[in-house]
Amino acid sequence: MKRIVTFISLLVVLFSCNESNHKFTISGTIKNMGNGEIYFVPSGDIQKIDTVKVINDQYRYEGDVTEPTVYMANFGADQNPAFLMVEPGNITLNYEVNNIESIDIKGGKEQAVYAQYVALGKPIMSQMDSLGQIAQANENNQELINSLQENFFALDAELKKKQLTFITNNKSSIAAAFIGINYLNEKMDKTLADVEQVNALLDEKVKASYYGKKLAELQQQLSSTTEGSIAPDFTLNDVNNKPISLSSFKGKITLIDFWASWCGPCRAENPNVVAAYNKFHAKGFEILGVSLDDQKEKWIQAISKDKLTWTHVSDLQGWQSEVATKYGIQSIPSNFLIDASGKIIAKNLRGEDLEKKLLEIFK
Repeated sequence: MKRIVTFISLLVVLFSCNESNHKFTISGTIKNMGNGEIYFVPSGDIQKIDTVKVINDQYRYEGDVTEPTVYMANFGADQNPAFLMVEPGNITLNYEVNNIESIDIKGGKEQAVYAQYVALGKPIMSQMDSLGQIAQANENNQELINSLQENFFALDAELKKKQLTFITNNKSSIAAAFIGINYLNEKMDKTLADVEQVNALLDEKVKASYYGKKLAELQQQLSSTTEGSIAPDFTLNDVNNKPISLSSFKGKITLIDFWASWCGPCRAENPNVVAAYNKFHAKGFEILGVSLDDQKEKWIQAISKDKLTWTHVSDLQGWQSEVATKYGIQSIPSNFLIDASGKIIAKNLRGEDLEKKLLEIFK
C-alpha cells in the first residue's frame, strides 16, 4: 500500500512539474496609460486575442505555451505594436505611450535571440523607411523615385543577406525558424530553392517546432506549384454558386489569377490581364480568377467595374482560403500559367510579360 501511495504521489509531482513548465507571466509598466487595456495575440493557426487590464500603468498577463511562440502586444489602435518570443518563465515588457523607442522586453533565451535579430536589422530598416518617406513626399519626381528605388532594393538585398547569416548562426533557435518565415514572406520572388536553403540551415529539433513545420509546409506548397509541376486541382463556387473545377479547363492554356477587389495592385494590373484575354481568348486562352475576397457583393462589383469577363471563383474566406494556402500564396496579385495538360509553365506574369509569353505560345 505504501508503495502505491508513493507512486501516486510521484505522478502528482511529475504532472505538476509538467504543468508549470508551460506557464509564463508577462508583466510591466505602460507609462502614461493610467487605466486601460492592452492586447496579446499569439501567432498560429488558431487566432485568439487576450485582453489584459492596465491599472495605474501596471499590468500582469499569465498563460501557457508548449513551445516558444511569437506574440504581438497591441497597445491601442494609434500605437505601434511590439513583438516578442514568449516561453515559459517570467517576461517583462515595458512601454511608454506614443514612444515606440521605449519598448523594453526581457525574457528567456529565445527572446534574447529575437532581440538580437531586431537590433541587427533596425539600422537598415530605418534607412528604408526614410527612403519611403522621401518617395512619398516627391511622388511626382520620377527621376528621384527611380534613384530611391535602386537604393531601397540595395538595402533590402543587404538586409536579406544579414538575415540568412543570422539564421545560420542561430540554427538551434526556434526564433530562427520564425525569422526564416519572415525572410521568405518578404521575398516576393521566392523560389523552392529559397525555402530549401532556409530549411537546410536549421537543426532537426527546430524543424520539429511549429515554425519549423510551417517552413516544411511552405516547401511542400512550392514544390507542388513550381514550374514543370502539374497544378493542384481544386473546386470552388463561381458568382452563381456553381462549383467550378480547375480540371474542367484541361485542354486550354489557362491563367489561374489570384486577386481581390480590395487589392490595389490587383486592380491596377487588371487592364493588362483584360487586354491579354481579349487578344488571345479566341485562340484558346482562358482565365480562372480566384478571389481572396470575403464579401461577395464587393467581389461581384469589382468584376463588373473592371470588365473581367472570364470565369471567377471564390470561397469568400479571404486569406483563409484553402486554395490560396494550397498554392502558397503570400501576396496578390499572383498567377500561374498552365498548359493544356495542366502543367505550370510560368508564374507571376505581370504587365507586358503575360502578353509576351502568350505570343510565344500562340505564334
